[in-house]
Amino acid sequence: MKIFFHSSIFAKEHYEEAYLLIVKICKDHGHTVFADHMLKRDYHDTDKYTREQHQQDFQRLTKQIKECDVVIVEGTAPSIGTGHYMTIALGYLKPVLVLHQNEPHGVLVGDPNRLLSLRRYSMNDKKGLEKTIKDFLRNAEKKTLKNRFNLMLDDEMIDFLERYSKQDKASKADVIRRLILERMNK
Repeated sequence: MKIFFHSSIFAKEHYEEAYLLIVKICKDHGHTVFADHMLKRDYHDTDKYTREQHQQDFQRLTKQIKECDVVIVEGTAPSIGTGHYMTIALGYLKPVLVLHQNEPHGVLVGDPNRLLSLRRYSMNDKKGLEKTIKDFLRNAEKKTLKNRFNLMLDDEMIDFLERYSKQDKASKADVIRRLILERMNK
């Protein structure tokens, strides 16, 4: 599996051990991890970039996200850039795991996106962190949407879906998927 890893470059001096551990766990399980943009530089490097270098960097990272199967974020320290790359990943329908050592930002907690997973971890429980990552990767593999089909509905069904999608702040497709999952789990 290809994994894109991202985190706050400004918080790297405080959380570098966590960044390295997360990447190591993924690599130790045979996954390819795109993480050099985080691990091989610090925030002083980005201050030196020209506008063109920032554009090239953005295009390269966006291409890596598109090529990856999942995105893993160490989100203990808030970061506008990290949030932006998460939004790009979700736009490409990539499952995103946000690992955090403290309470996550309220925006993340309130997002009902089925592709977004928030998990608290502790550096004192490395086995627990490894299990969290393995579980996410296993579930992401199962939940990747690969099949498409057309569905014809009457007006009453569309009204129902629109009502529930507005109520749940989810797409109509997510409402249908949730109904199918509920039925499958019975």
